[in-house]
Amino acid sequence: MSTEQILPNLTSNLAHGAGAAEHNARARAYALQHTVKTDNLIPATVSYQSQGRLLLVGPEDRIRRAASQLPAGVKPTLLVTEAVHDAEAADLEAIFDATASLTALTLREPSLTGYLGQFQLTGLNGQGERISLAALCFPQQAMVGSEPRFDLVADLGRVPLFALERPPVGYLHLADDTDLAERLAELCALTGIFDKPRYFRLDPEACAFTARGVPGCSRCLDVCPSDALKPINGRIQIDPHLCQGFGSCATACPTGAIAYHQPDANTSGDYLYRLLKHYREAGGDAPQLLIAGESEREWVETELTRLPANWLPVWVEESASLGIESWFAALAYGASAVHIALGDDTPASVRALVERELASAAVLLAGAGLAANRIALFNPDAEQDKPISGQPAVALLDKPLKGDKRENLFAAFDALWQANEGSREPLAVPHGAPYGSVELKEADCTLCMGCVAVCPSRALHAVGHAPGLNFIEQDCIQCGMCEKACPEQAIVLTLRLQPVPEARRAVQSLKAEEAACCIRCGKPFAPASMIRRIQQKLAGHSHFQNEAAQRLLMCEECRVKDVFAALAADPAAQLKI
Repeated sequence: MSTEQILPNLTSNLAHGAGAAEHNARARAYALQHTVKTDNLIPATVSYQSQGRLLLVGPEDRIRRAASQLPAGVKPTLLVTEAVHDAEAADLEAIFDATASLTALTLREPSLTGYLGQFQLTGLNGQGERISLAALCFPQQAMVGSEPRFDLVADLGRVPLFALERPPVGYLHLADDTDLAERLAELCALTGIFDKPRYFRLDPEACAFTARGVPGCSRCLDVCPSDALKPINGRIQIDPHLCQGFGSCATACPTGAIAYHQPDANTSGDYLYRLLKHYREAGGDAPQLLIAGESEREWVETELTRLPANWLPVWVEESASLGIESWFAALAYGASAVHIALGDDTPASVRALVERELASAAVLLAGAGLAANRIALFNPDAEQDKPISGQPAVALLDKPLKGDKRENLFAAFDALWQANEGSREPLAVPHGAPYGSVELKEADCTLCMGCVAVCPSRALHAVGHAPGLNFIEQDCIQCGMCEKACPEQAIVLTLRLQPVPEARRAVQSLKAEEAACCIRCGKPFAPASMIRRIQQKLAGHSHFQNEAAQRLLMCEECRVKDVFAALAADPAAQLKI
């Protein structure tokens, strides 16, 4: 049935006095049916290749018990790293008899790296040498030119070899022997070639991690539950095989240098805009979005059956993949509220990140004149039909936002701020939030431009035609590099958010002064105060008298010309060099 046929039917239902709940239910069904996701049909992927080489690690009794319950045909490597777990176990003799053909190796201080198909374990042998266990067990691989490795690892030790919230694919830590055979069978089924999406796009030029050796933002490193991000040679790099697509790094990144790519932010924003537009066109009222990841789908779908009909689910790969810019964009597109569903198995670091972002969102909502419950975690035990406080939700934007992360956030915020006559006073944002200003101790600043050299967002920049330092608050992400790079300690960061769009986007002059002009060519080449300070410090120096003192008043080009002018006129002097 076409849109033209459906909408009149819905309008007719409204005219015949159907209840608000029925109107919203029809509108929700129409919106979900007619809003097609435009995700990548052929996404970029990464591949794993596993031949099923299994390594069992831990106490000898537990790894032999595991070996006795493996699927037929699986021949594991056994590595003993701990003392026997339960010497009084009733089945101890039986499991040793069943696995008598398997030799158990021993290494001290084991260290495990890698992922499905590429695990490497090293440890200390009896001579204290650190060796590769795979190289010892599969020497034939090295002979044919491939690096020996294990494909799968079942870790039965008391302390996991991977101390991660989400260890890599192909690794399984078994804290106890409950359902041991079933869990091992699932692990051993990972044999063959597997593809998964390459979840992220990384733009190193937009990254604020470091510049010219000055450390800056590390928000992404602090929230990755799978340890897929590493600082290498001063740049953030993502291992796509370790990345499991939680989205926390993209949400934490203040510049958009890391962006979710499955789907990308603009595709997700376009979907939110069209979903809400179709819901309104179909006569729906006060839509509330419920953002949920695929891992939460089962329980969220159950909850939806008892939620009011104006709740619209938004299914994403992971709940944290849509951040604060998407939440505010949804409100500007006409949502009355946005709820984020996090399941019980959500990594603690991801949950903590979402809660920090929600704390920032609460401050921005208050500054925009809206209630804090417009954006919140989904609580299935709360009174869900309680009305959202504040002004009625209306669509404030007539097209989806297509800028970068920060542009989209402030475009949505500004639309909400203007519609609700928000606060005009600076907002106190939580510690660590990427919003703020820069205070300059003008008397200490020499306009050396060290801060400009390291600023990743161009919030701090030179005037251009004269010595001076300008600042744009909207672009400042509070990475701290300018503060660390300033040799005079003249810069102090101030956490806040200026809600007034014109003030936040304005170019502020932090310091400006007259230029020193070259006494030979007239070109401005440095701040006049800097040249005067240099003259004062070198006034009594024997190497800066007469002509040398005059060169301090020249630009770099004229200074070089003046040094070699006498030599150019005297060929004999040139021979003495």
